[in-house]
Amino acid sequence: MKNLDAVGDLKDLNYLALHSISKLPLHFVNRLKKLKHLRILLGGREHIQEIEENEIDDLEISRVRGFHDLSNIANFRALTRLVMEDQIQLREVSFDREMKALEELAIWNCKGLSRLTGMEQLPSLRKLRILKTAIDFDSFIHQKLPSSLSTVEFVTTKRKVDQEIQESLVKLGYQKWSSS
Repeated sequence: MKNLDAVGDLKDLNYLALHSISKLPLHFVNRLKKLKHLRILLGGREHIQEIEENEIDDLEISRVRGFHDLSNIANFRALTRLVMEDQIQLREVSFDREMKALEELAIWNCKGLSRLTGMEQLPSLRKLRILKTAIDFDSFIHQKLPSSLSTVEFVTTKRKVDQEIQESLVKLGYQKWSSS
């Protein structure tokens, strides 16, 4: 797509995958009122602040070099699924406003991520997957978690530690994440 100002012609678009878009501003996404699934893959950018309140229900940000700021996540008020993958600059994800629709949260290989807070703001969260982050399991699991949460996977890639975490999760009544 060479001229993103021509996006007005795509107002009925419901799925958009942006690959390797480094310098392009994302404000055009705000005009895609029927957009439900947004995937941002590769390239480089620090944030997605240009995206205003929207009805996107599935957001995936994967392997975007330099991405470190997800502070506008509450703008995605219809979000049911959020996937963050390979975001080594991301240090914190904080849900500071209620996100009633979010049911599934997956964070993979965000090695710099040490804080995931505001989980009580996610009353519909059912599935949570945290793999290869800097989040301390003991601190994380003792925060207030949504009562709707039934499936949790937390992996450090240290075999013995992961086995202990899995046992703790089972004792707390959580199911293991399955691919289905």
